[in-house]
Amino acid sequence: MTRPILLWPTLIVIGTIITLGMVVVGNSASGYGFPLPWRTGGCPPPGIALSAPCLLAIGSDWLSFGLDALFYTFVGHGLVLANSKYRTRRQAR
Repeated sequence: MTRPILLWPTLIVIGTIITLGMVVVGNSASGYGFPLPWRTGGCPPPGIALSAPCLLAIGSDWLSFGLDALFYTFVGHGLVLANSKYRTRRQAR
């Protein structure tokens, strides 16, 4: 059985890392991030020169970022819970 004291901080870190990785999902119209777009603006596609206004146009919605991180944390907790119940049921046979 996993100890909850070590489980939650680990899941929160993993959820945050996955949220940061999901910044590549999205489009320039609504923003980047999945399931909630939390990064807005940004630079043009590769091959077009970067400019100072382009870099200054990048914004972040921290509430959406936090909700995304919570979403992935709870998904991870659900997977850990389902796995532990599956293993318990399998060992009882």
